[in-house]
Amino acid sequence: MKKGFAILFAVFMLVSVLAGCAGDASSTAPPASTPAPGSESTAEPAEPATGGVVKVWLPPYKGGDAEYTDEDFWNDMFDKFEQENNCTVEVTVLPWSGYDEKVATGLTSGEGPDVVYLGSFYDLAVAGALEPLDAYFSAEEKDNYIYWDMGFVAGDQYVLPMMVGNANVLYCNMDILAEADLTEVPKTWDDLISYSKAIEASGANVTYPFMQPWGNPSGKSACMTSFLPYFWQAGGEFLNADGNPNLDSDAGRTTLEFLKSLLDEGVFDDTIVAATDPADMFRNGETAMVILSSGTARSITEAGINWDFATLEGPNGDKGIWVAGDSLAVPANGANKEMAVKAMKYMTSAEVMDAFHEQIFSMPNITKDATHVDDERFADLYENQTADFHPWPFFENSDAFYDTLFKNIQSMYMGDMTVEGVIENTMSEYMTSIG
Repeated sequence: MKKGFAILFAVFMLVSVLAGCAGDASSTAPPASTPAPGSESTAEPAEPATGGVVKVWLPPYKGGDAEYTDEDFWNDMFDKFEQENNCTVEVTVLPWSGYDEKVATGLTSGEGPDVVYLGSFYDLAVAGALEPLDAYFSAEEKDNYIYWDMGFVAGDQYVLPMMVGNANVLYCNMDILAEADLTEVPKTWDDLISYSKAIEASGANVTYPFMQPWGNPSGKSACMTSFLPYFWQAGGEFLNADGNPNLDSDAGRTTLEFLKSLLDEGVFDDTIVAATDPADMFRNGETAMVILSSGTARSITEAGINWDFATLEGPNGDKGIWVAGDSLAVPANGANKEMAVKAMKYMTSAEVMDAFHEQIFSMPNITKDATHVDDERFADLYENQTADFHPWPFFENSDAFYDTLFKNIQSMYMGDMTVEGVIENTMSEYMTSIG
């Protein structure tokens, strides 16, 4: 069974699981209303209970060799919560690779979390696997969350945005650029290619002048940094009127032709399909330019890299910047939903998020009462360029789509598929997957 189908099958299996578990839940919320985004529910949230065990599943934002890990952080943070609520919080940090599959399996088995971190949640919401959250939050609480409306998907408030922002930008090692007599960051696609050629000609000791992760184990992650931003910069709307990927379009062709030009112009060779970790390569000075998240800035600075960043424009001056919208959710078949929501509120509180952004991963604040601790060089980006921000497009069976697109672009770089072949095969596989 294909991975995309397997995940989707697991998701829809949850519907029957929910029916069997609903009557056994020890604590359930009042019926959730379904207001439009930004509207206010008149119902007051129920007072959360205390006691019991709350299982929290998260991915890591610190490297596995870090002295102070994500697990250390969350265990320390939850000490106070456990004391105040007479409960036990069990934190499980799962690797990014295979994370979505592990979550789907955990939810289906009934051995999953009470609070779960999700990057992909559309299919889960549609399948009824997630608890609607609106009724658990007061109007005052909703107003304090800067990105509350981003959690409104598939007709209800199913997730609480947590890791929002973290914009993907083009980092440039200014010392390597200087070796090629380049004193400013590139601004356009043409600049990116001409800069890459100039760096190569300068004799700089780099593996690639510009790097994309087409060997990353996660095809979705590669598409996040190395396909979607260019699609938006090509002036395209990623979803068509039917809510399906708009790959078979002028923007889709323009994007793929640009990616192929990186190979044709000698910026890449076919070994790009084995390139896995652009962040480490940039921190080690092995590449001059790479697209990474703004939250990576601290580690780059700590590595001693003299960096600046750019936000590229496409052929017609369009910009497009991918931003995260990763969120927390409560499974619909959870046994202690009120305590789970209380833990979720604590995790996203100013107290905890300020510490997380300071000690683990720098991000913009998600609540009005929290502190902005991101690198000050990004202040203008987050204050004045938000019109160019794009989160993950929500659509059915998206993970299967990105996985197919990733593999087909790899084939294109290996000379086994044309631009038209990438479009035709990807869309054919996708349309078959959704029936």
